[in-house]
Amino acid sequence: MKRIVVSLDYPSDARLLDQHQDPGAALPVKILDVDGAVLAVGSARAREAERLSIAEEVQLAFVCLTWPSGRTVTQRVDMSAPSHSDSGVYRVVFEPVHASANEWSAWAIPKLNPRSRLASPQVDLDLGMDEFSRVWLRLWKFHDGEWSRVSVEPVEAHRSRSAWQMDLQLDASNWLMQIGGSKVTWRFVALPGNGRARVLITPKDSSDPRADELKVVVTGFRSGAETLLEFLSRDAIRSMNAVADPVAVARSLLRAKFDDPVGAVAAAYFLLRVNAADQVPLAWFENLSRYFRWLPDTAIVHCARLLRDGRRTHTEEFNPLKLLRESLSNGWPVFTEGVNLLQEAASLLGSTLLEADPLAFHKVQTLGAGKGWAGAITSFYGRYPGEPDVLKWAGMPRAPRRRQIIPQLVKSRLGSDATLGFATELLQGLPRLQIERVQSLPPFPPLQIPSAQPPSARIPSSRPPAVRIPFVGRAPPTQTPSAGELAGVPAVTGSPRRVKREPDDGEFLLGSVER
Repeated sequence: MKRIVVSLDYPSDARLLDQHQDPGAALPVKILDVDGAVLAVGSARAREAERLSIAEEVQLAFVCLTWPSGRTVTQRVDMSAPSHSDSGVYRVVFEPVHASANEWSAWAIPKLNPRSRLASPQVDLDLGMDEFSRVWLRLWKFHDGEWSRVSVEPVEAHRSRSAWQMDLQLDASNWLMQIGGSKVTWRFVALPGNGRARVLITPKDSSDPRADELKVVVTGFRSGAETLLEFLSRDAIRSMNAVADPVAVARSLLRAKFDDPVGAVAAAYFLLRVNAADQVPLAWFENLSRYFRWLPDTAIVHCARLLRDGRRTHTEEFNPLKLLRESLSNGWPVFTEGVNLLQEAASLLGSTLLEADPLAFHKVQTLGAGKGWAGAITSFYGRYPGEPDVLKWAGMPRAPRRRQIIPQLVKSRLGSDATLGFATELLQGLPRLQIERVQSLPPFPPLQIPSAQPPSARIPSSRPPAVRIPFVGRAPPTQTPSAGELAGVPAVTGSPRRVKREPDDGEFLLGSVER
């Protein structure tokens, strides 16, 4: 048997390498022969090399690495000649750090669109980031049952003409970052608390008019757990199964829940999606929701587990209805998978939730309707952190305005609708046909008006009649305002008075970070 050792040189900050006892990112790897047949399947890790064995007669193989975004990287391995290593193995190293011009933004490349221009190695790459220098950020924290604004104080920040990045040190709370601008839709993006969080912003990599103007990528430096969630958010179940055994992932992350509850929640989401949650003790979910109430996701995964296990696991302390209401009373889920499970739980509870807590049912519905896209991280549109909105807003914080509807999204499709059989020519001809029909009517006789009312003029037959509805009874007297009532009313002039715009309250602008 021939052996191939695959390793991943995943970019990591050495100062944060052991922040959450992160086992490191694991990405699925396949070894193919010249005909495309799969010879071996495994995973490449940042801290531990993967040893894969293939048949001795294989002379040429291709090692394919899949990123969470769906992008694949392939390396060719020629095994016709003996290996240069002393152990006789063939080594393959994937270095995604070289896929980006900025070393500080290379960590985000696996989470971006496979066709993202940020993955270009071009040194002077210009994606038009300078056009968004007036884009503002706000930081929100959930405390004592309400959202309060916190000043944005980056621990570290970087800026180029292609991307913008900052690091924040966050405590164990529920956090949201709000982003907006005159040409940028207002939206909220969840940030994982209890440690350092990093946010990268870059112009959109899609030509779809519905896509947000700026792409936001977030990491809490939990590459192992976040990689699983990135695959979950894209429904790449088969790729995840090649990474690791579900039970092994659960035991490595859930066991360390007291050190990193956010990573443990990510493992729970993974187990629930692959229907392997019953392979770990229910007490693990109970400990999550009991000791980490500041994290809404803990109650959500526990609620989903109880709904799937049945009524025999429900108690007065822990039952699905109570856990769902508890999660909503502590803010919003950090991960998109939590939003999906909230909607699933609300649907299963149905009238029970609607009768017990209509406000909770409404909050789940509005969150689902206003949901945005930020990969595995929760994102939604709206003006206020506690009120997701299906409507989209733009502008500075104290001068909001509704975003205009994109013409491409409301263009009529009747002209090409073969089912209804309508044609554009018919729709254009409707006003002309209506006019011709009115002109073909016989002359209208004069209207007979009661003597109590002044006579009305005859209606010409060449145009449609204007119907008058006489006022029955005595006409109300006309009241003229007195001079005193008009004292505080400004006089009407030819041009409206311009209202002075209230200055914004020290917003953090992207352009404030130096290059």
